[in-house]
Amino acid sequence: MRVCYAKFLPHDFLECHTNDAINVLKSMKTAFKWLEELSPRVWELSFYSVLLHDLGKCASGFQRNPREWGYRHEVLSAPFASFLDLPEDERNLIALAILTHHRTLDELEEILPSGEHRGGFEDKVEELFQNRDYIEGIFFERVPYWELYFFGRRLELFNPPKDWSERVRGYDFDALISWYERNVERYREELVYLRGLLNASDHLASAGELEVRLLPDIRTAVELRIPEEGWRPLQRAAWNTEGNLLLRAPTGYGKTEASLLWADRNAQRTRKGVSSRIFYVLPYKASINAMHSRLLGLFKDPELVGVLHSSSGFYLYSSELEYRRLSSLYRKIYTPLKVTTPFQLMKPFFGVGFFEMGLIELTGSLLIFDEIHAYEPNVLGIILAILELLKGKRTKAMVMTATLPEFLERLIEETIKPRKLQAPPEEADRFTRHRINVVDGSMESIEELIEELKPEDGPALVACNTVSRAVEVYSRLRDDYSAMLLHSRFTYGDREEKERKLLANLNDFDVVVATQVVEVSLDVSFSTIITEPAPLDALIQRFGRVNRRGFGNPRNVYILTEGGEGDKRIYPPEVVRRSLGLLKELDGKPLLESKVSELVTLAYEPLADRLRREVLEYKAQALELFEALRPLKSGENERRFYEMFRGLEAIPGAYQDAVLGLLTKKRYMEVHRYLVPVPLWLFMSESDAFHRLSSTGPGKHIIVAELDYSQDLGLLKESSGGEVL
Repeated sequence: MRVCYAKFLPHDFLECHTNDAINVLKSMKTAFKWLEELSPRVWELSFYSVLLHDLGKCASGFQRNPREWGYRHEVLSAPFASFLDLPEDERNLIALAILTHHRTLDELEEILPSGEHRGGFEDKVEELFQNRDYIEGIFFERVPYWELYFFGRRLELFNPPKDWSERVRGYDFDALISWYERNVERYREELVYLRGLLNASDHLASAGELEVRLLPDIRTAVELRIPEEGWRPLQRAAWNTEGNLLLRAPTGYGKTEASLLWADRNAQRTRKGVSSRIFYVLPYKASINAMHSRLLGLFKDPELVGVLHSSSGFYLYSSELEYRRLSSLYRKIYTPLKVTTPFQLMKPFFGVGFFEMGLIELTGSLLIFDEIHAYEPNVLGIILAILELLKGKRTKAMVMTATLPEFLERLIEETIKPRKLQAPPEEADRFTRHRINVVDGSMESIEELIEELKPEDGPALVACNTVSRAVEVYSRLRDDYSAMLLHSRFTYGDREEKERKLLANLNDFDVVVATQVVEVSLDVSFSTIITEPAPLDALIQRFGRVNRRGFGNPRNVYILTEGGEGDKRIYPPEVVRRSLGLLKELDGKPLLESKVSELVTLAYEPLADRLRREVLEYKAQALELFEALRPLKSGENERRFYEMFRGLEAIPGAYQDAVLGLLTKKRYMEVHRYLVPVPLWLFMSESDAFHRLSSTGPGKHIIVAELDYSQDLGLLKESSGGEVL
């Protein structure tokens, strides 16, 4: 009797891979109890989907050489669902999950056995029949034992007839597709669940993992850092809150611990631990990486705490973690706690990738949104649409913030109807750290300002609104001061080196000139800040880099009254003007934490109604888009997602040879060090300066920017007049 393999290099017997996939599915059945509440038949139907999904691999051509075979094994596997003693609708659901577990229906359209393709299919069935002894003597014989293992009893629902090969040969794929078109809306949830669970089981089994991971008791982990008697009032209140929560508290209060305690209260559990999938959502990669490191210190095991963003693989690589394996696992339903961006949550709703698997993971999950005020109206609208759709899926959400304008708070309340917790004024004011000083003038007089301030206990931070202004200011200061420039248009490698140097040797510098990147990175404390005007919430984030832990002992922060011409591209002028007016009223006074929310609301008052309308419009558009998504199919939504949110990165022309050398040596991950984020306006205005690294191979996916670059100043664009823009 011949054996049949499911995997090659290394070889893995078909029955062994099937057994592994069933193990994964059983672990999810134990962990994700809420799925059965939403779809009572989900585990039975998923079991048979997993059981039969790879039977088509027994075709002799696949066994000889799957790469050269030129057919889809899942097309041969799907007809075996017709041998189940189940209602026709359920057999079709299982067949469709099997048929699409690698490719969507539209991707399979050209190969499905219909009309001219029927002959090729019948030839492949003959190949399948060549391994009949294995299929009948090994695989079919194991089915009752797999049923007993999974269900605790033999269901005896799989009963292939003696002429099973003829029945497979005669399977009516046209009828199956016709059934799908008629019933896709009726069975939308079931189709999502079956394909999602099959993909999850198959992918984890192929990765050598036999179960999903569970978190240990969250409260116990928090108590190792903060004993219960040391919990602050809002942390204790969060732990006692069941359901959605909106928490307002000052920076430094301990909102992260409060969110974990809330998650502990609201999590589903098994005897082995917390089974709920938890997503900690932040807007910026730097803060995501820092939070991942912090949570990893709490739970210790990198299999328990994942990180997901567009360059998380490089972050893991740089952290000397097992980046290949972990990067793969973090994209599967494996890791119970993931720190991520909202864009990763959006992908399933836009139909990106194996989106049904993502929707399964979000069902019954706990979502923690930190710094939600930082997003543009389009992103906020999409987040609210996602929360709207997940309300009926046993999902719960917590939103926490130190600076949230009232119009946004109302939008969140309308969507998730949370309990609201806020630090009392007297408690909030204990976290006051800054004294406001409004200074007439602009960065044109920066030398005089620094000379006048003479910071003594650490460097001063000079915060500019644009890269061009930051480069200009740094160029004027570097001859007279020990200075560093930090902005977004350095290569990732150079920026990492600058931040490492700053963290290790902060006091070696007199001044650090930076753009908004400083708002979200660097856990360092400057002696003071001189900043260009910006919206109040952005300014408060910048102030947070000064006197980071000096609660109750305010330090001076300085806000200039004039910015630069390019600021209008970044910030609404009305909000900047209103923010400056509010700060002038506080000139010389501490910025009390209890007043922050009220002040931010007042700052956004001129635009509140317009912003609210924009967010609601984007929410409505997103809901319409998401509700049109059809399971088992790909569509335009995926393309639209990448058009909206894919960032543009390039390597400076000076590094072309270095990158080509890395590609030749297949050291692909190290290429990331040479990439620079490029704003769309720069790419459009200087399009002639951009080209592909090569016309073939990996280099065809890499863009080169033939613009001036230096490790001191970053990527520059020179206008005809010589001004740096």
